[in-house]
This record gives sequence, C-alpha cells and structure tokens, in this order.
Amino acid sequence: MHRFKSTIVFMTMASLLTACQSTSEPRQVASKTNAVSTQNQNTMALYDKAKADYNEWLAKMEESKSLQLYDADAVEDMFDDWDDAVDVYEDFASNPAKVTEDYSSFSSGTYGEVFEKRLAKVQQQHADLLTLKQTADGLLAEAIAQMAYLDSIDAQSVFPNKYKSIHRDYKRLYGYVAENDIEDAQVKQAEFLTKAKTLESDIAMQVNFVPLSKELALLKREGFKSVAPISFTKASATLEQAEAIVRLNPRDTAAINNAVDDVTFEISHLKHIGQEVKRFRSIDDGKYEPLILELENRLHSIAQAMGDIDLRSKPMQKQTEELVLRVGNLSDVPDVDPRLEALIARLDAVNSDLSFSDTEKDELTAEVTKLERQNIKYEGMINELRMMVYDLKQSPSGAKQPAYLSIEDEPGI
Repeated sequence: MHRFKSTIVFMTMASLLTACQSTSEPRQVASKTNAVSTQNQNTMALYDKAKADYNEWLAKMEESKSLQLYDADAVEDMFDDWDDAVDVYEDFASNPAKVTEDYSSFSSGTYGEVFEKRLAKVQQQHADLLTLKQTADGLLAEAIAQMAYLDSIDAQSVFPNKYKSIHRDYKRLYGYVAENDIEDAQVKQAEFLTKAKTLESDIAMQVNFVPLSKELALLKREGFKSVAPISFTKASATLEQAEAIVRLNPRDTAAINNAVDDVTFEISHLKHIGQEVKRFRSIDDGKYEPLILELENRLHSIAQAMGDIDLRSKPMQKQTEELVLRVGNLSDVPDVDPRLEALIARLDAVNSDLSFSDTEKDELTAEVTKLERQNIKYEGMINELRMMVYDLKQSPSGAKQPAYLSIEDEPGI
C-alpha cells in the first residue's frame, strides 16, 4: 500500500514537470520570432529610405547638368562621387536584406550606411554649386541678359564666328567667379558687354539695312547715280541716317521699321526717277532730272492737298492714275463747297444779329476767307491734274516735254 502511494506521488510529480517543460518552449520560440520580425522591419525601413534618397537624387543629378556653366570641374567631381554612391546602391537594390550587412571586411559600416555617407558628400557638393550659382547670377546679371538677347535674335545663325567668340568670353566670366576673382569678373564683364552690343548692332544692320544697301549699290552699277544724282544722293543720305538710328539703339524696333520704310521709299523713288530720266537719254541725261522732279513735286502738292498722302515712290504715270481715282468724277465737283456755303449763311445771320460782338464777326469772317482760299487752291489743283492727265495721255513716253511746263522752267536753260 505504501509503495502504491509512492508510485502515484512520483507519477504526479513527473507529469507536473513535463507540463512545465512543454509550456516554456513555445514562449522562447515566440520571443525569437518577434526579434526577427522587428529586425526585418528595421531593414525594410532602411532600404525604403535609401531607395527614396536614390530616386530623389537621380532626378536632381539630371537637373545639375546645367550647373556646368558655373564650374565644370566641380560638377564633374560631383558626378564622380554620385557614381560611387550608385555603385553601392546597386549592390543591395535587388536584395533589401543586404542593406544592413557589412559593406566589406575593411569597413565598419553597412551597405546602407556607406551609401548614405557617399550621398551626403554629393549633397554638399550640390549645395556649394547652388551657392556659387546664386553669386554668379547676381554678379553677371547684365551679361546673362545680354547673352539671352543675342540668342533670341538668332545671333549664332547671322554671325556664327562672332557669336562663337563672344560665347567663349561669356563662359570665361563664370570661371572668374568660381575662382572668387570678383574684380576680374567685373572688368571682363564690361569688355564682354561692349563686344556683345556691337554684335547686336551688326545683326540689326545685317537683317534690316544690308539688303537695302546692296540694292542701292546695284542701282549705282546700273547707272542710276549718273542719270539721277539728286535722287541717288538723297537715298544714300537716308540710308546713312537709318544706320545711325540702328547704332544708337538697335532694340528700338519701331524706329528701325520707320527707317526701313524711309529707305525703301527713297530707293523706289530713285528707281522711277532714273527710269523717267533714261527716257530722255537721246537729249541730255544731266538736265532732265530737275525737270522730272519738278513735275513730280506738282503731283505731290496735289496729293498732299487731297489727304496728306505721298505717292512719290511710284512712277509718275501711276501717281497720276491713283490721283484720278481718288478725285473720282472730276466733273461732279460742286461749284460751291457745302462747308463754305454753311459758313456764309452763318456769317449773314451774325451780321444781322446785333448781339454778336465785332470780334466774333471778325473771327467768322476770317474763317470764311480761309475756306474760300482753300477752295480756290483745290480747284486750281484739280484743273492742273486734268491738264497733266490729258498731256500724259496725249504724249508717248519720252516723245516730248509736257505742254504744261515751259522751256524756261528747265534748269540750265
């Protein structure tokens, strides 16, 4: 009986001991699992950060190529260090677990730590370059604006060699700033601006007036200077004035356009005057330009009276035809200007009304007189135009002197 109880007690203790052992083992396994899970989370966090940093700086490095203008050597060094950082990143990019492994037996850091260290060096170089850019942009603001303008007017296509020389000088300015030679940078910038502005004027001349100058030179070779020296001299003088306008301000587009129009007008005028003179070659070239100019001046005075228009860049036959069109049916011109008729009626009313002062009456009388004179002048011009049209139609080109100019009017006779 005693042995039986002892056996029961022994078995009970053995069962308790077994139970204790079975419950402690799962707890130890769970603790290890939690540690591994935490370690994996830390590894992925380090990997995600490294990946985000890599992607951010990949874009920044692409943008940083434009910084070569400010210091090409510094940019090259920065890209070399970036390549070193990329080499480390590519080692663990496809294996996130490797980010926490030792980079090498000679290094105390992990792959992730070495990558971040090399990336930090790139970040510092980039920051230094941005500081340099800010300094250079402020110091070289005038040169930057001037170079941008030359590019906007396509200077490289118009004068490629001059542009190449100036662009080389422009790049050197940034070298002075990079070396902190501020005084030299300022002096060289002034020299650059002088050359660049000269090129700007040359381009404005080349685009706007060189073609006109070549056209005038061609007319000279064709004999227009000898047959129409007055008109040729005027066209040449107008071209010189236009060139002075360009040199003074090559960016004054409105003034340059007006100058181009003036030169174009005078060249057209020279052409048709020369042609008119050549029609009289069988008589005498030298004496007939003043005669033709006088004929043209009469047409011009009529054109001015009819609306301040200038037709002198056209042949006289064309001028006459256009004036006829503007006048319309000359036979329908009223005998009395309606404005004059209304003024006379007002004057009569004023004279009969004693309330008006003598001063008011005198002013109205003067206005009537002025309008009467204008009408007389206008009627005379219309009659002269009729005569000119008639004579031009009756006489073949170059056949004889128009009837409305006497031989005494011709210079030199």
